[in-house]
Amino acid sequence: MKKALSWFRIQGVLFLIIFYHQSHCQHVDATIIQFTTVCTAGKDHLTQTDSVILQINSRSGDHYAEISIPWSDDERLSDVAARIETVDGKKIRDLKKKEIIDRSAISEQSLYEDHYIKSFELKHNVYPYRLFYTYTRTFHNFITYAWWSPVVFRKVPTLLATLRVTIPSDMPYSFYLNHIPEPMIDSTAGSVLLEWKTAYLDPLKDEIFSQPEDAEPYVVIAPRFFKYGVAGSTEDWQSFGNWQYRLLEGPDVLPETEKATISRLIHGVTDKLGVVKILYHYLQDHTRYINVSIGIGGLKPFPASYVALNKYGDCKALTNYMKALLSYAGIESFYTLIYASRQPRKPAKCFASEFNHALLAVPLGNDTIWLENTSNINPFGYVGTSIQNRDALIVSNENSRLVRVPELKKEDVLVLNRLSYDLNVNGDARLAVNSSFKGRNFEKFNQLHTDYVNDDKERIIRDYMPFGNYEVVTWELKKQNRDTARIDLNVVLNVSKVLKSLGNEFYFEVRKCDIPSFEPPAVRSLPVAIPYPIYSIDTLEYDLPAGYGIKTPPDTVEIDTRFGNYRRVLLDAGKKIIVLRKFEVYTGNYITVEYPDFYNFIRSVREADVKKIVIRPAL
Repeated sequence: MKKALSWFRIQGVLFLIIFYHQSHCQHVDATIIQFTTVCTAGKDHLTQTDSVILQINSRSGDHYAEISIPWSDDERLSDVAARIETVDGKKIRDLKKKEIIDRSAISEQSLYEDHYIKSFELKHNVYPYRLFYTYTRTFHNFITYAWWSPVVFRKVPTLLATLRVTIPSDMPYSFYLNHIPEPMIDSTAGSVLLEWKTAYLDPLKDEIFSQPEDAEPYVVIAPRFFKYGVAGSTEDWQSFGNWQYRLLEGPDVLPETEKATISRLIHGVTDKLGVVKILYHYLQDHTRYINVSIGIGGLKPFPASYVALNKYGDCKALTNYMKALLSYAGIESFYTLIYASRQPRKPAKCFASEFNHALLAVPLGNDTIWLENTSNINPFGYVGTSIQNRDALIVSNENSRLVRVPELKKEDVLVLNRLSYDLNVNGDARLAVNSSFKGRNFEKFNQLHTDYVNDDKERIIRDYMPFGNYEVVTWELKKQNRDTARIDLNVVLNVSKVLKSLGNEFYFEVRKCDIPSFEPPAVRSLPVAIPYPIYSIDTLEYDLPAGYGIKTPPDTVEIDTRFGNYRRVLLDAGKKIIVLRKFEVYTGNYITVEYPDFYNFIRSVREADVKKIVIRPAL
């Protein structure tokens, strides 16, 4: 019965593919006609063969025919072949070996990686045309049998995608599915075959405050027991963490010269928090982040002695080094795995696919200090937007466990703005802007403050100012100290055409609140994910020209919903008009059926935020 149901499902997929191909192919630049992956697992090796038929429909799709195949020293790449065909299958020409380019996959922040790329391009001048290419990779260290998606290119539809995985019957496995149907499973005396047939017909769009990775179809198949450097297991989080712990054993020994330096730095300091802060500042001031992704697939960190000598490392090496510093000082800390991203991902409950970053957890009393060891500019213990409000794996001998990194509260992301206008009857104004940033805005301006030269800073600050005709008179970025998670921007501007004539009166528009631009419900396809609050408080002061007073009646507008709130108060202060404003969007995840209500809240705030104020000669 299971095979019969799978057959009917496959026929349904094929029907949709034929219908889509006939009606949509001519409207997109490129189409994946067929994508097939075949994985065969053995006791100590895994082979994976990928085959792709890519149709280029127009000249604007030619860049998809520029193919890059990643590989590394931990895997063997073989049987690379490609050809161009007409849409009816007639071969135009084969790829020549001399057309394949080998290069290192070193990124801008990498010193050395054992990762490489084979690249080539096959293009034709008659459209549409098809490119077929295939290659095989062989692995001897692996944690997953397959981490697979029908998505070859995010913006290109895939008409038919097939995954076949053959596993020895005596090797237990598990799999996790995300927006992919159950497989067809066929068991024999010696092996198990899992087969998926699916498609990717509606490419995901980039939408504000969304997590496309959660919406992408993918499957992860993992062995229950594996050997990757050392023996490991994916039976539960503790087992997986124990494997990572054993992989870490050994590389935490510091050179004697480094020990002497640490002893001198913390001499006489009895407060543990003070010791941790001193050593974290030492790490920040004497090391830098560079990816050194070599050895055991880049999963085993380089020794602490390597970082002490060379003064650089990746997230794993720097975290292991910081752990060694604290260990020498007698302070316990834990190497921690996390998935760092702007949006927290939906937990997959699949051990091998959950993490892409390492940081350090330092328990002190009833609190835990989280140390991001790749940043030279983060405040001590700063929980940034890319690690907050998500699960992390504490790696501990026989006590590895998932913990929750604290979420950012509204006070942690507050943006304070004070805009002081000195209005003139010629229509222009002198404007002082004083902004105080926390959260994501702090991170952006903190990087600007530290990593950019003044000319670039000024250019970026000019572009940031939300005005039409203006000139910058002075600007200043100011941070109280290295461990303050707030940065201030002070700018003085001359702004043109603020006041507009209305007979013997004038009017001006109140500067609008910074409200995210969400798509209308009719075009929104993904759920909304607000990973941390959006919170701003604005004070706008308008010094009126001599002899003028306000005509517009003072008022108060308030909006309060389950998604957030907004409040604006207009005050008559005699020779001055004051506008007080507060806007907040709560942390939350909203499915598509809730989106119209969420959007109505945003729209109502936008409408309420529009305010024109009329001033007239004093009576």
